[in-house]
Amino acid sequence: MAAAAGEAPAFGAVGSRFRRWPVFTIAILIGGLPRFVVAAFTNTIAPLAVTMAVEGLAFGVLNPAMATVTYETVPEELRSRVLSASTAAVHLVTPLGALAAGFLVDSIGLPCTLLKVGGVYLLATLCPLIFPVWKQMDGTVSPHDSAQGPPPRVSGPKQA
Repeated sequence: MAAAAGEAPAFGAVGSRFRRWPVFTIAILIGGLPRFVVAAFTNTIAPLAVTMAVEGLAFGVLNPAMATVTYETVPEELRSRVLSASTAAVHLVTPLGALAAGFLVDSIGLPCTLLKVGGVYLLATLCPLIFPVWKQMDGTVSPHDSAQGPPPRVSGPKQA
């Protein structure tokens, strides 16, 4: 946590020098699967602490990158709705993850649960590599998009 807290301001200061998509992709791959594998195969805290510190450094770039993309792509008049809905969704599903983890640990044991959850996490973190739309984080527009012109701006309900 301390590593991520230190990395976020540092990335905020120099992050504009790098393309977002590769930095984000590398960071999320470093921060995803390794902790689950190390936790599943070790009985001591030292390897896990080192892994978590490295992941903390990697995760420090995620929030600034995603916040920048959000502020650039979501129209200003919808920003509060989009950010509120995103936050609400995260808070809604968080208890379900804890419930599922408890069920899996009880059913198949902790090491197996860690490896299965890590595998699912790996699949999710591969999305920026598999789906080309993630490359738009760099602010590039595909030729298909530019031929159609800019996307229409959605406005809120009309007020009388």
